[in-house]
Parts: sequence; C-alpha cells; structure tokens
Amino acid sequence: MPGIRRLGIYLFVVSFILTFLCLIAFDHQALISLASAFLTAIITSGVVTLIFKFQVYRPLNRFRNHLYTAIGEREKSDQLLLDMESALQELKESHKKEVAQLKEIETFRREFLGNVSHELKTPIFAIQGFIDTLLDGAMDDPQVNKDFLEKASKHADRLDNLVKDLLIISQLETGQLQMNMEDFRIYDLVLEVFEALEYKLTRKGRSVRLKLVSNEFDNILVHADRERIRQVLTNLIDNAIKYGLSSGLVSVQIRLISSKKAVIYVSNEGKGIDPEHLPRLFERFYRVDKSRSREKGGTGLGLAIAKHLIEAHREKISVESDIEKGSIFTFTLTRAD
Repeated sequence: MPGIRRLGIYLFVVSFILTFLCLIAFDHQALISLASAFLTAIITSGVVTLIFKFQVYRPLNRFRNHLYTAIGEREKSDQLLLDMESALQELKESHKKEVAQLKEIETFRREFLGNVSHELKTPIFAIQGFIDTLLDGAMDDPQVNKDFLEKASKHADRLDNLVKDLLIISQLETGQLQMNMEDFRIYDLVLEVFEALEYKLTRKGRSVRLKLVSNEFDNILVHADRERIRQVLTNLIDNAIKYGLSSGLVSVQIRLISSKKAVIYVSNEGKGIDPEHLPRLFERFYRVDKSRSREKGGTGLGLAIAKHLIEAHREKISVESDIEKGSIFTFTLTRAD
C-alpha cells in the first residue's frame, strides 16, 4: 500500500512539471492533452489504489492478522502443553517419592514393632520364669530364693529402663519434651558423669580408665539443657565402656570449632565398628552385635536418644571408627554468650 501512494505522488509531480512546461511554451493544445493525461493518471491511480486496497491489501492484512493470531495461539497452546507435561512429570516424581516414603515408614513401623515386642518379651519371660520357679518350690531354698529374686530384679530394671527410654523418644518425636536451657561449664558436667560411672565400674570389677583431657577450653560455658546433655554424655560414655577393651581407655575432650560452637569428643580403645554399620548406628534398636549387646543389658535405644536430644538442641552428632583401634563419638553445643 505505501508503494501505491508513492506511485500516485510521482505521477502527480511529473504531471505538474509537464503542465508547467507547457504553460511556459503557450501551447494550448499540449496543455489540454497534458491536463487530460494528468486527470486520467490521477483517476487511474486512485482507482488502482482503491481496488488494491479493498481487493488485495485488506484481505491480505486480515489474513496476516489471523495468521499471527493463529501462530500466537499455537505457541500458547504448545507452551500450555509443555507446562502440563512438566506438571504431570513433577506430580509423577512426587508420587514416586511419597510411595517410597510410605514404604519406608511401613518397613520402619514393622521393624520397630518387632523390636519393641522382642525387647519387652525378653525381660518379661525371664521374670515370669524366675517367679514360676520360686512358686514351684525354689522359694524354700534361701540361696536359690535370693539368686532368683536378684535376677528377676535385674530384668525388671531392664524393663523399666526400656519403657522410660521409649517414653523419652516418643516425647522427643512429638515435641512434648521441654528443654530447660541454661549456661553451665561442660567440663564440670563431664566430671560428674565420670564419678557416677566410676562407681558402676568399681561395682562390676571393670578396669576401664576414664580420662577427661584438659586443655585451654576447660572453662568454657555452653548454653543447653544440663540434664539432657548429662543423659547424652552418660549414654555415649557408657557405650564406650561397654564396647571398648576391658582394660582400655575411655576419654572425653572439649574443644572449640568456632567462636560460637564447642565440640565434645568421646572416644574408646576397642575393636571398632565396621563401616557398614555406621550409617544405622543411631537407629532405634539397631545393634552391631545383638547377642553381645543384650548380654551387656542395653535397651538398644541409648544412641537413638542421644541423637534425638542433640538434634532437639539444633546441634549435630556423628561417629567415626577405625577397626582394631576404637571409635569416636562427636557432638556440638552452642557456647553461652
């Protein structure tokens, strides 16, 4: 369309120039012919322009607009399909993860119920056996009487500890266990735990040596629940004693890893833990050596409780072990301001 307009303008200019030349030459006949040609050119240009505009340009323009609209709609449609495909793929992946999580939870639930049932049945059956034996006549023998009652008492204590540990884990997982945060010297708390465990070692005739490694960080204060950290230390140190050498060394060291974090190391001398067991060591009822663990009277929940308590403080706990050398349990605490 702009080309037609330019053609009309060119014709008009050319006709105007020719007319001007004819007027200068005073040729009336030429003037009349030129005027006729000029009018014919103007009319022809206008007619051609109108015809082109209504018969060609407008239909082409409408077709172009429809084409652009169709292309835009096609692009939108393609994008919509791509978005829908992407959303469906995300939904599919999410569904797979949910199914995997549900299967994992179901497996964990079955294992947990089986472990709880087994752990509860063992002391209950033992207590029932000792009581039945006493009722069947052993009660009349003072020596047997005392021996069986002591064994029944031992299993009753184990049952009590198991129920208490299960209650603590339940409270931790449901957020019902309240933390009483305070500032205290972690060095002093380790000494208190050592004193309590040394009494147990003496009573059992064990020769394990407990050592608190002294350094420039002995006086640092941490901000935590003192009694819960006592429980963590007791579980870790007690485990280090149980699974270390009978005459080995169990040591605790306090260090700083930053201006705001203290780290506590609990290590022992022993045969260590195979790498395959380390990822599951903090799971409930997970035992590296099940028969040996039960002989030592553990509930199988000590490390799980320690992990939950440390994570309730928003801190981290980990373990490293070397075969035939020993293991090191590490956890962090926040320094007091």
